Amino acid sequence: MNTAASPSASPSAPQDGIATWDPNMAAENAVVDENGVKWIDGKNLPLEGRVFDDVEHWFDRLPANVSTSVNAGVRGMKHHTAGMQFRFRTDSKTLRFKWTPWNASRFAMGHMPSTGVSGIDIYRWDAGSGRWLHEKCFRMPDEAKGEFAFDLPWSHGGPCLVYLPLYNGIRSFLLGIDAEATVEPLPPRASGVEKPVVFYGTSITQGACASRPGMAFVNIVGRNLDVPVVNLGFAGCGWMELEMSDHLARIDASCYVLDCLWNMGSTSVGNLPGRFVEENYEPFIRNLRAKRPGVPIVMAGQCNVRNGEPNPKERFVKALYDRLVAEGWQGLVFLPGTGMFADDSEGTVDGCHPNDYGMVFLAKAYGAAVSKALGANATSRDGV
Repeated sequence: MNTAASPSASPSAPQDGIATWDPNMAAENAVVDENGVKWIDGKNLPLEGRVFDDVEHWFDRLPANVSTSVNAGVRGMKHHTAGMQFRFRTDSKTLRFKWTPWNASRFAMGHMPSTGVSGIDIYRWDAGSGRWLHEKCFRMPDEAKGEFAFDLPWSHGGPCLVYLPLYNGIRSFLLGIDAEATVEPLPPRASGVEKPVVFYGTSITQGACASRPGMAFVNIVGRNLDVPVVNLGFAGCGWMELEMSDHLARIDASCYVLDCLWNMGSTSVGNLPGRFVEENYEPFIRNLRAKRPGVPIVMAGQCNVRNGEPNPKERFVKALYDRLVAEGWQGLVFLPGTGMFADDSEGTVDGCHPNDYGMVFLAKAYGAAVSKALGANATSRDGV
């Protein structure tokens, strides 16, 4: 289903790198070393999740012109590569990965391991089951200060998916393949959905606290529904400033998911001024819809591992949703926070941030909402 419309104002961001990938560029710029390994720069590989070209650094998630109207946390975490993934097919018998992290002084966090914060996560396509299967996750050793390399046997050949770090970035990336081997992009998706589903939200959206990048719920949704995703989650910083709606509207999306309530305040409580949901949410969504009038929007409630009653912020969003539907808005889906997790309270590491178990439940909830927004083209495999 092609639901996107042209914006009325700002120019579109480019499509994901897979759509514009030039195999000749990759071949011409590859370098074969003395060991017979052909190294291809990540800038010349098919890449999804990167949608802006006007960036400070190649692997940034937002453009260079994000202003001080947007909080400093977003401006710093735009260098994180959450949601970015290389997708390709190769006949190489061995894959080598060499990359330099954005932050070489912090590979892990107190509640999240280095495999999730700074690791790369590799999947292979299994034709028999019709699913992506996890192959290997590599992390930077604690003593690493710069570029580090890893090898992975790839005797089966075929399609490969490489997720980049969730809470770190990439300064440079090289893929090494056999000297005579080739790399090519994967064919169009069976789902028919080629425009990305854009998630905007919080630390949970960004991927905290998955044990590895492939277990972040946004990435699980991408695999389960066979859709490209863009992850614009920013830990503690999903404040819904009006400017951020302009940046989202530049992306030629199939669907937007707004998931910011954990980072928002409420006038009913008086906490977190400057990011009250009652002040920021409606101008944000109206501006986004004005610039992308045909694109569905999922309005997410606040997940709660206890599955308690909706808080004032969620009640406000549900009332806004009802009002917009009454005004005649089409393509809106409301996702309640209650029921996103299982009822056993085991889904988080700290009462807020999901562990892998919790991520699977979130992926089912968000996947169902996105599937509803997109229509029949996106049907979940319910796999991980």
